[in-house]
Amino acid sequence: MKCIYCNSETELTSSDIITYAITGAKLTKSFVCKTHNALTNDNYEKKFVGDLDFFRNHLGFSTRDGKPIQYMADISVDGTEMHNVKISTREALYAPKNVVFGFDDDGKKVIMAPMPKIEKISKGQDISTVNISDVTIHKTVSSDSFLGFYAVHSVAKIAYEWYCYVNHIEELIKENSEIVNYILGKSDVCPVDIIIDRNYYTAIDQLSEVGTNAFFQYDDIDGYRYVVFDLWKTISYRVRICKSPDVYSLTQNILFFELYLYHVDGSKSETAFAVYSLDDNKKAAFVTIQPQDMTVELWKVFVSRIEMIMSTMVLSINILKREVDSLHLKLKKYDEEKIDIVQLLGFEENNVVTVIDIITQLFANKDRYDSTKTFNQNLPLMLNLSSDTIGKSLEDKKTFVIYLVGLDKKKELSDYIRKGISMFYEMYENEKRLTKQ
Repeated sequence: MKCIYCNSETELTSSDIITYAITGAKLTKSFVCKTHNALTNDNYEKKFVGDLDFFRNHLGFSTRDGKPIQYMADISVDGTEMHNVKISTREALYAPKNVVFGFDDDGKKVIMAPMPKIEKISKGQDISTVNISDVTIHKTVSSDSFLGFYAVHSVAKIAYEWYCYVNHIEELIKENSEIVNYILGKSDVCPVDIIIDRNYYTAIDQLSEVGTNAFFQYDDIDGYRYVVFDLWKTISYRVRICKSPDVYSLTQNILFFELYLYHVDGSKSETAFAVYSLDDNKKAAFVTIQPQDMTVELWKVFVSRIEMIMSTMVLSINILKREVDSLHLKLKKYDEEKIDIVQLLGFEENNVVTVIDIITQLFANKDRYDSTKTFNQNLPLMLNLSSDTIGKSLEDKKTFVIYLVGLDKKKELSDYIRKGISMFYEMYENEKRLTKQ
């Protein structure tokens, strides 16, 4: 095995083919030398990943040591504006163990923390009390995070390494020199464009889910082989890899694609789909545009797709198990009166509220449960869903939280949640039995 960037046989290191920070499904191979692994990571991927921290946080990704992803945002609290505040969870903002740093409009440092802590560190400086019952988070997301220099180079690297991985290429070959030169900064000829084909997104949306990274390769009419990388079911990049060795496929009206899916919960799967042209005049498989040519109107379409990350939860049994385990531990503390309802709900953290909603619905509809079917086969029956994701509006969330507060006042909340937890654990144990059969 040699480095797929330079053919070096020394100091080969394990490369995260899909950058570990944007996927739950680990995909690695030791076919990149230490020098080029560091080059792609330091020159592109760190900045690309950093620009996506806000979305990584909402998708539930964590650092290598299991901590929540932090991101920078502005906040408004009781008339005070704080800029460049580092945020991870709502609990860390509403009940910080340490201080929350930010800057005012004049660039002066602002510190927010519980009063006892502030008094210890204030050193005679002015202190004011703020009401944190209503904190608004402002996060501006630039198209550059998805279409800029760091994003496009990182996408090219991911697509190239994935192509080598699935095709068992373990060295730098002449045919791939064009994309390698771009990744290494030796060429400015960008091999990455953006698919803007509505029919394509209609098809891929039926096969993927929010947070999933999807890949396939194909040969197009221009004589090139491409890898398509669909990031989190938001935006699809088409990456030109090399000249196509398959002349036959270029003459066909129908193209079949083997789709590789890397899910947010760490699982992997494969499926297939096809594109059929009714036009006898040969055309490219997909309508695309160069990143720098993206228009405001087109970008609005992608923004609406990206926004789904904030309002959608993937209903993977493994993701739910992690969340339910955490909820179970908090519920014990709630029963012991060590925490109140505010802390139990994680200061209304979206995932916490959504999980309670899901598991209590599972219990309420337990008569629909079919133990011969898998968890995801039962979901449409029990929750009236059309897919393996659930989306809730802010108004839905507010209404449900008010309902939970009412149960708390009547001392009925613990029993309500515990029934849902028991129902989920029953389904989880049944899932393990089914997978062993």
